[in-house]
Amino acid sequence: MRFQNINLEGPDCSGKTTLFRKIHEITNFRFNIQDRSCLSMYVYSKLYNRPDSEIWFDKIYDDLKRLDTLYVVLLPKAETILERLKTRGDDFQDESSILEVRNQFYTVSKFGLGQLPNVLVLEEEDLNINATKVLDCIASLNQIPGSELIKSLVFNSGQNELVNIQCKEKVNRNNLDYSVLDFPKEKEYYKKITEACVSKIFKEFTGLNEYKMPQKHDSRRFIYTDDSCISFIHFLYRKNKLDVCATLRSSNVSNTLWADWEFLKILSAKIADEMNLKDTTINLTVNIRSAHIVA
Repeated sequence: MRFQNINLEGPDCSGKTTLFRKIHEITNFRFNIQDRSCLSMYVYSKLYNRPDSEIWFDKIYDDLKRLDTLYVVLLPKAETILERLKTRGDDFQDESSILEVRNQFYTVSKFGLGQLPNVLVLEEEDLNINATKVLDCIASLNQIPGSELIKSLVFNSGQNELVNIQCKEKVNRNNLDYSVLDFPKEKEYYKKITEACVSKIFKEFTGLNEYKMPQKHDSRRFIYTDDSCISFIHFLYRKNKLDVCATLRSSNVSNTLWADWEFLKILSAKIADEMNLKDTTINLTVNIRSAHIVA
């Protein structure tokens, strides 16, 4: 499961705490749910004209770029907010200020963040419907290939480049697209990387390294580095799982990321086989320093 975190956002009296409890009730506390996070900090920074609003907006994107967190913004009607305020009261907000807070959340979510794949804006006021929408959204996000999630994030950000994106995926050996190995633009490149990784594993297991010491499966030395786009791959066998971490210094999310993503899954399975870990769970983490649209 890729998405494990839910950040509930919205103005006071929008129903965050009630939704918090409902989701936990339905899922038996399956998710890490946070009532308010960086988006609230950003909204209140703008509201009170503090100088740190840009810092908090960047932190929102840091959350979103990890692609393991769903931001849920609750935006019931202004009339509903006022009715709830009148019923329960509030130590900090009056009718005027709470409507201004709602307006700030409305603006940033509807015209800033609302198009991103892991931001869900709820204007519905029915608790059960909202809980279902949140869980359905997470189920959908968990089924989308990591490369498509990243592409959607970059495209819908309104920017040509996002820096420091991370996405994780459990490698399914029965669902690997080997045709990508014949992708004309990258065929020889993928072959070169595969041969380098296989050679590295052989040398480390047989002691053909600077220490002249054969390595075991728990070695930290199973690593590939280069100055090309796929610049770093590290294989760690821990707790009966193969943990693969790859860093791409640069990735064109429109043209080549889909192929690189599939290749890295195939490579991870290949490495597991070379290490005689054929039935081992493989977890892949891909970090992209520059995820861009234009060349």
